[in-house]
Amino acid sequence: MKNKLSWAFTCAALGMIVGACSGSNDDGNLGGSGGATAGAGGSVSGSGGEQASTTGGPLPTGPGGSQSTAGGAEPAGSGGAPAGGGDMTGGNGGSGDGSGGAFTGTCTASKSAGRNVSGSGPHKVVVETNSDPGINQGTIFRPADLDGDAKYPIYVWGEGACSRDGLATEAAMAEIASHGYFVVADGTPGGKEPNRELGGGGDVLLAYVDWVIAENDKPCSAYYHKIDTKKVAANGFSCGGLMAAGTAADPRMTTWGHTSSGSFSVNQAFYNSIHTPVLIVTGTADSLGANENGARDFENIAAQGDIPVMMFAKVGADHGGDLWARNGGEFTQVSLAWLNWWLKGDESATGKGMLVGANCRFCSDRTWNISSANLP
Repeated sequence: MKNKLSWAFTCAALGMIVGACSGSNDDGNLGGSGGATAGAGGSVSGSGGEQASTTGGPLPTGPGGSQSTAGGAEPAGSGGAPAGGGDMTGGNGGSGDGSGGAFTGTCTASKSAGRNVSGSGPHKVVVETNSDPGINQGTIFRPADLDGDAKYPIYVWGEGACSRDGLATEAAMAEIASHGYFVVADGTPGGKEPNRELGGGGDVLLAYVDWVIAENDKPCSAYYHKIDTKKVAANGFSCGGLMAAGTAADPRMTTWGHTSSGSFSVNQAFYNSIHTPVLIVTGTADSLGANENGARDFENIAAQGDIPVMMFAKVGADHGGDLWARNGGEFTQVSLAWLNWWLKGDESATGKGMLVGANCRFCSDRTWNISSANLP
């Protein structure tokens, strides 16, 4: 499909929902923004010093800037073990003193956002914020029950309109959290910060991943050993989908996707950087051209030959589809089934079976156009 959207036209079209665009993009490719993101959780060394995390080179994608190594810095010292022999309690930026005492550090308790939300899943949902660097720009949606043995996969989400309101798609976020996911939506509750640069923010989503993984390792954290740190996904709506694209090259990602979004032109370096399954959800009547952008991404990812990719296009749906309907609508049902499949290994009618196969729900629904490639 052809898409001749120029940067100027895209900013003008997105003005209805974005409000403002910044930066430049002479060739139509996404401009990189955001610096490197340091790993959260601090570091320890046998001699009392701190070991800084290293940064990888710029993401081939352009959208996300450069990224840090997974999980921040690693402990230094003989055998890779923390010095001093004491118990480690984690802490943000804490470091060992090498004196043989316990490691000190702090945990910042999350606070309720005062929202009463729910989803169709078995878990009650809590909405929280936290003032720690790396998470203080986001809104947490998580299962209320943290006392059992369950460990929750991580899901980070970029909001549409390049905005910073973490409640902009709260029905969808609550729905996913209610099915056992630790969700971080970009932006604070009701946030009205200046709009983000179009194509930026992948570094911010990865910082959320850093923080959640670090919290999982802190005995003082409410989330200690409650996170499945090996299962990480990113997605986002419109401008937020470009944020999600900025996470694609990160080695910690299990899957990613975008909703009513997509690249403005072919970027082969970006497509070459993708190493995980990809989900694209859009509407065929998208007035901002996201259906064409999504189709371009689908075709080029499929051409890689080894990356599983699916595209679900709702017939007649405009930008964002029914994301704001009860429980996030069908757009969210598709995304949830995808997460269940790839993050929880669910091949039943609530996971892969909802999206693929003779009896899949959406396959027989003529209001959806479905494309797939390289599926296992």
